[in-house]
Amino acid sequence: MEYSDAVLEATPERATKLLMGIGAVAAIRTLMAGAGMTDDDILEGRTLLLDVLAAPRRAGASADTDDARAQRAATGELDQWDEPNYARYGAALRRRFPDVHDYVFKDLAPSTGTASVRGVATFLARLDVLDNGTDPDRAGAKQSDKKAVAFLATRGLDKAERKRLKGLVDVALGPTSPLPEQTELPEAARRREALVKLRGWFDEWSTTARAVIKKRSYLIRLGLASRKAPQRKPTTTPAKPAATPPTPAASGEGTGDANIE
Repeated sequence: MEYSDAVLEATPERATKLLMGIGAVAAIRTLMAGAGMTDDDILEGRTLLLDVLAAPRRAGASADTDDARAQRAATGELDQWDEPNYARYGAALRRRFPDVHDYVFKDLAPSTGTASVRGVATFLARLDVLDNGTDPDRAGAKQSDKKAVAFLATRGLDKAERKRLKGLVDVALGPTSPLPEQTELPEAARRREALVKLRGWFDEWSTTARAVIKKRSYLIRLGLASRKAPQRKPTTTPAKPAATPPTPAASGEGTGDANIE
């Protein structure tokens, strides 16, 4: 029979409760004996449980790579960089080199995530074009463009900083290495085999217990039933007593009249 990992990993705790409940309550042991459970069956369950506990779970391989972590870190750093730096470099160029400002920041604005990577890559590429004078449409502005790039260097955007940012862009754009091929370790295979054997034992005797034990408190002790949540009594507002109508006065009472013969 095939069991899911979740079912198998829950079995040691459930088998422990079953074994301890059978041993702790004589009436339960008597009922199970009547259903065919011998001392050897109990010893078998204990042996299977101890075999599982002797093969503890091993931490699985990380579902991540150093490359992937570095890519996320680079993306996050560029995401944080673009907004404040676009603002200050844009303000400086707008005042001193308005034509360069319009060229560098055309359709460019701070963004988030992968869009910020693309934006910084565009920003750096345009600065390279201005620095190298490789845009034929700006052949007449080479000297001014170079001055603008040199000016930005005095504000912290020098060649070293541009190189650092390009490195972050390269990391963010990849490539990254795939996860190594996962192979089941011998220890993991041994543990699963032990869990399957223990589950088979548990299924047999837990099913038997449910068939022959009817007392709910015993099943709870064995871990085969749960306590019922206490039911809250509905709160009722006591009815207000009906108002007592005033008693009418007796005829002639309190009038001062008297019968005169």
